[in-house]
Amino acid sequence: MNNPPLTRHQRRRIQTRKGLIQAAVDLVINKGYEAVTVQDITDRADLGRGTFYIHFKDKEDVVWSAIQGLILELEQEAHQQYKDIIPDYPEYYFLRNIFRYADKNRDLFRVSFGERGSAALTRRVQDLVVAIILNDLQNGLILPEPTSNVPAEIVAQMMTGLITRMISWWLDSPNDYNAKQMAGMIYQALYRKKPPMI
Repeated sequence: MNNPPLTRHQRRRIQTRKGLIQAAVDLVINKGYEAVTVQDITDRADLGRGTFYIHFKDKEDVVWSAIQGLILELEQEAHQQYKDIIPDYPEYYFLRNIFRYADKNRDLFRVSFGERGSAALTRRVQDLVVAIILNDLQNGLILPEPTSNVPAEIVAQMMTGLITRMISWWLDSPNDYNAKQMAGMIYQALYRKKPPMI
C-alpha cells in the first residue's frame, strides 16, 4: 500500500525538526552538553523558542532524539543484513557492526558516551541498548540465545556495559585500532577463541 505524499506543512515540520536536531548535535559536539542552552540551539537553527517547544520538551529531548535515531538505524541495518540467516560467529559480527557504526558516527557516539555528553543521556542510551540486545537474545534475531544458565537480562546488561565503555575508550583515547580490530579483540577476550579471518 502506497502512503500518500506529505503535505507542504508536513515536509516543513520534518525539516524544522531535523534542523533543531542538527543544531543541537553540532553545538554539543563543539561546546559540550552542559554548556549548550535551548537559546543556543534556536539561534543556531535560526528558529524561535516557541518553535523549539512544539517539537521538543527540553535540551535533553532534542539530543536524545538524535542519539536514539542513530541507534535504531543501526539496529534496522543489522536486522536487514541478517534477516535470512544468522552467520557463523554472530557475536563477532554484532560487535564489528557496532564499532563500524561508531566509527562512522564518532561525534554522536562521543556525545552518547564521552565527556561532552551527560550522565542522563548515557543512561538512556544504555537502557535502549540493553532492550535491543535482550530482544535479540530472546528472539534469536541476531545473537543466539545464551547456552549457559546465565539469564539473558544479565548477558544484555554485561554486553551493554562492555560495549559502551569500550566505544568510549576507543573514541577518546589515542590508539590506532580500527573497528574490525576492536571487535576481534573483544570477541577473543570474551569467548577465548580467535575471530573469523575476514
